[in-house]
Amino acid sequence: MSDATRPQGLAAWMVLSFLGGAAVMNGEIAAGRLLAPHLGTSTTTWAMLIGTVLGSLALGNLLGGWLSARGAASQWIVRLMLASSLLFAALPRVVPWVLSSSLARFRAGGASSLGMLAAITALAIALPIGSLGALPPLVMHAAGNAGDGEATGKLGRLAGRLSALGTLGSLVGTFGAGLVLLPWLGTRATFDVAAVLLSVSAAVFGFRARARREAIVGLSTSTLTVALSFAPLSTPSPAHGRLLWAGESRHNHIAVVERGAERQIRVNDGFAVQSFARLDGELPVRDVWAYYAMAPSYGTRPNPERVLLLGLGGGTSAEVFRRLYPAAAVVGVELDAAVVEAGRKWLGFELPEASVIIDDARPFLEAEAQRAPGTKDVIVLDAFQFPYVPFQLATVEFFAAARRCLSPGGVLMVNAGRHGEERGVVHALARTLAQVFPHVQAADPPSRSNTILVATEHAPAEAVGVAGLSVSARTAGVLRDLAARHASMQPAAWPTDTPVLTDDHAPVEWLTDRIVWRAL
Repeated sequence: MSDATRPQGLAAWMVLSFLGGAAVMNGEIAAGRLLAPHLGTSTTTWAMLIGTVLGSLALGNLLGGWLSARGAASQWIVRLMLASSLLFAALPRVVPWVLSSSLARFRAGGASSLGMLAAITALAIALPIGSLGALPPLVMHAAGNAGDGEATGKLGRLAGRLSALGTLGSLVGTFGAGLVLLPWLGTRATFDVAAVLLSVSAAVFGFRARARREAIVGLSTSTLTVALSFAPLSTPSPAHGRLLWAGESRHNHIAVVERGAERQIRVNDGFAVQSFARLDGELPVRDVWAYYAMAPSYGTRPNPERVLLLGLGGGTSAEVFRRLYPAAAVVGVELDAAVVEAGRKWLGFELPEASVIIDDARPFLEAEAQRAPGTKDVIVLDAFQFPYVPFQLATVEFFAAARRCLSPGGVLMVNAGRHGEERGVVHALARTLAQVFPHVQAADPPSRSNTILVATEHAPAEAVGVAGLSVSARTAGVLRDLAARHASMQPAAWPTDTPVLTDDHAPVEWLTDRIVWRAL
């Protein structure tokens, strides 16, 4: 097909420029959501994603210029839109499997899998974005030929109009994906919307350009994408256990599995157990939850009255406090309401609406420090997920707000994730806590993926201990057993070059990157 068969009129090419810009940003925002459950939303993750998108657009621009010089611009535009449509539809159905399996192998000691993960993920994102990046030179070529003599004589003005519409499309794609499509429909459907719009547009422009074969492919692609969007969500099977339910919330991929005597909630890559319940009804205390159960013993109050859980999850920690300390008022803060609901439905935990706050831990804690300072006997922070921790929950300013919330003799307990004996992030958290609290202690649960940090204003010798708590005989027995089976707290230590994390400078990404590079 030659350019003689191109769609006539500048309006068509203006629309294409708008659609191309919208599709690029829709894809970038949705890709960030696609990666977040596995790699987090750290500065490093977004920098790599944005860099991949910009590099892909640059290469796509070069490709578009080269194709433009070969002629048949209209035909190449339709083909590239179809390619982007197919690739967008494939992304949410392929990338989660790659990310999940590669991270599982990495955590099992297969460091080389990270190289494959990075390469495949970057290529999967680069191909559809690069195809869209090739459109502007081709659209400029076709629009210049489509205009009259006056229009083609003012290519600068034409280029400005096309660029402006492309940027406007990018704005629509950004806000549409971030504020409407992702919260409303989810990640997969957001990619599907972009895929359908591109394939339908390719079909329409293909028919106008007399490219019937491409037009038929476009209609077939859009039909297939719509059909796939109604298919059940296929997700990687959990590494361990029988899958009972899986779904996607605004923040996480959630899976409920049964393993042995436990029913577990696993989020995102499924490596760590986020919450669990015992099928036999026994108290769910092991690993980090055992230390949560003992948290009041590190304080000076024999009867804790107010407990704040930052990172409630499915409610295991709340269940532990409810059963061991029934007189305590327990409030849990959780960002993801779907995880809380999964705890109610699948784990059977009693989570009264009044005691559950759906909010981000940082703004809630700072507001609480203003509303009710000095009222919390125990604060448990369990909101970190390896590899990248949310820096805003790891800084001097955040821990200062926590200290203002604590009552005299109160306890701040932090669950810090780690990778084996790599303790860079743990050391940074401990040193940062020590800038706010005079005393910081640490202990390793039986698992090799966590360290528990305890920060207090009082000296450890002043703590009431398990024996000094005013609890029932049954609770006292449970706590004595837990204390006997778990490592005791020791003064925290860190290397001299460990950084102090602040809101202005919190290089938690660098600390994690160093762990990854050493593993590689």
